[in-house]
Amino acid sequence: MTAVQASAERRLTPVDAGRVFFGWMFVLIVAAALVLVARILPESEVVANVAAVVVGLAIVPLLASPIEWMVHRFVYHEAVIAPLTAIHRVHVAHHFSFFPTWRYTTNGPARRLAIRRVGTDIRQTVFANARVRLTHFVWYMSFGLWAIWLPSWLLTHNEWFIVGEIAASAVVSNLFIAVHDTIHRPGSHRIIESQGWFAFLDRHHYIHHVDLGCNLNFLLPLGDALFGTLRREMTADELKEHGTLEAAKSRRVGIGERARLTASR
Repeated sequence: MTAVQASAERRLTPVDAGRVFFGWMFVLIVAAALVLVARILPESEVVANVAAVVVGLAIVPLLASPIEWMVHRFVYHEAVIAPLTAIHRVHVAHHFSFFPTWRYTTNGPARRLAIRRVGTDIRQTVFANARVRLTHFVWYMSFGLWAIWLPSWLLTHNEWFIVGEIAASAVVSNLFIAVHDTIHRPGSHRIIESQGWFAFLDRHHYIHHVDLGCNLNFLLPLGDALFGTLRREMTADELKEHGTLEAAKSRRVGIGERARLTASR
């Protein structure tokens, strides 16, 4: 473990195991109710099929939020699972080497970090960036496959319910990537920036870069609310050290390369 990785893990707030347990119980109870609805819907009726798709669309964000929280906390920010330490290393580089709070935004198209490298190698060609983006998309969708779609199929055998889940998973997986790009590269997705919810997620994610142990949900903050890691404001000391989101967004330096201390505010 490098000194930067050790420093990152020291900045993590301890997990409240009780809140995580009861939060998961709440999510699973609601999810079980939705699965029950999908099970009892009559087959081969248009209205029932549409209802099954809608229920499938609804259950994905419900389950994706705590799953995202767990993966972000115990894979991205702490090397708990040994085979996935490369992901942890890349994510630490994202926070400390490429997007520290003093150089929170940059210009140009996305230049993605290679997952197998040491966390400092950026992809510069269109094809290479597209390949890394596809890898991220497949990674997110894989959680839908084994954690949502497969159990849902075994419990309901309702294909329309699964269609709704797959569609919702594709939308959520794409938004994970596109919204993150928009936050760190203002102007890259104007339609996303124009949405009312984007301002909340923009501030939500900036606070996460200030305090790594909070706001672990990037897109769907239900897990943060249930597990006790939701923060809406920064302290006076944090504002003094890191500055406001508005100031951070105003400093667009470089084209996605590693940040340099000489560019610090």
